[in-house]
Order: sequence, then structure tokens, then C-alpha cells
Amino acid sequence: MTNYQIIYTADPKSEDINFLGKSIIDYAVEQKEHKPMKFFGFFIRDAENNIQGGCNGAILYGCLHVDQLYVTEALLEQGYGTQLMQMAEQLSREKSCTFLTVNTMDWEALEFYKKLGYYIEFTRKGYAVRVSFKTIE
Repeated sequence: MTNYQIIYTADPKSEDINFLGKSIIDYAVEQKEHKPMKFFGFFIRDAENNIQGGCNGAILYGCLHVDQLYVTEALLEQGYGTQLMQMAEQLSREKSCTFLTVNTMDWEALEFYKKLGYYIEFTRKGYAVRVSFKTIE
């Protein structure tokens, strides 16, 4: 009989996290006949090819989910965040998604997403630093 251990890992390697995600995707495709989850990213790059911002996420089960959106401070208020979200929205249409979601904290970019027409689907409370977690669809 094989002995197994559960080991806590602080700051796990991205390949270890990717293993978990790929295994879940493979199971969904094989056992549930779902289309595989597809990941995406749009990146703002400078002349030296350094990333200055971007957004990434996944398309799964008919939904496009924006996981992260970031623009360097130097590029704020120049429309890059809006362009990134418009590109994600276009991708969701091209992939025939039925909806698009994004999560944010109330102190992060809530007002930005509201200006783009997103709304609060639900609020999560209980964080130690008195912020709310918002899901915006």
C-alpha cells in the first residue's frame, strides 16, 4: 500500500497549481463531456517588450471570467483598462459565451467596472480588513 502525505506549501510553484487546473479540466472533458477550459491573456507591452499591464482569465462552460486586470500607475487614466475589458468582451462574443464575469474588491476597481456597465451580482463580507468582495457580471 502506498503512503500519501498532505503537505502545506506556501507560495506554490505555478506548475504545481497548473497541474491541479489541468487535472480538473481533463476530468470535465473526459467524464462530463464539457469543452476544455481555455485560458487567455491580453498584455500591454512597451518598446522593450516589458509588460506594463494586461488582463487574463479563462473561458469555461460558456462563461468568460476575467481573473486579473492590471495597468501600471503611469498608464492609468489613459483608457488602457477600458481597452483591455473591451477586448475581453469581444473575445467572449467570438467564443459564444453567454456571460462575462469579473471579481473585484470594493477598494480596487469597482467604480471602473460600473462605468463599463457591470453590476454587482453579490457581495461577500467577512474579510479581516473590512473590504467587500464583489462579483460583477
